[in-house]
Amino acid sequence: MASKKIGIRFGESMVAGSSDPLWAEPEIAIGELNGPVGQAMATMMGQSAGFTRFFALVDGDKMVKPATLLVPKVQLKKMTDVNVFGGPVQAGVADGVLDAVESGLIKKSQAESIGIICLVWIDPSLSKDTSQWDYNELYRNNRKAMALAIEKALKGKPSVNDLLKENRREPRHLSFDKKTKKWMV
Repeated sequence: MASKKIGIRFGESMVAGSSDPLWAEPEIAIGELNGPVGQAMATMMGQSAGFTRFFALVDGDKMVKPATLLVPKVQLKKMTDVNVFGGPVQAGVADGVLDAVESGLIKKSQAESIGIICLVWIDPSLSKDTSQWDYNELYRNNRKAMALAIEKALKGKPSVNDLLKENRREPRHLSFDKKTKKWMV
């Protein structure tokens, strides 16, 4: 029995860390490899200075299924940035994808035919003093956030009806202080 095609779906999530640099906030596009997502993945495989792209790997040499291309949202200026991106962030995203397969959110029969493009946040302060950060927490947060982003993409969450039900009289954003009515920039 053929799996139902998903076309192209988009999702995001945000998982708070114990401090701002340890937050995880993937944004994804998920869809068939023989469609726009696959074409975009193939096009994006070329490198761009400071924006190294990796496939999400497990244990250094096993590409996660569905194939997942990691793209940093910020320029990776130091080798430490690349190591954070290619270490705890990559591992967390890979395990988040596998969590989605294990839970049945992504059917095993789809694992070879769909792909994911995942934009990931790497806080530049993570490379300043590496001794102060809990990279295990960063891994856990990215794992949880990736599984949640996939769930939201495949289930169409939030719906437009959910968004329209919210109070939109004032900004609803992490950078907006509701008490002072000022932006924290």
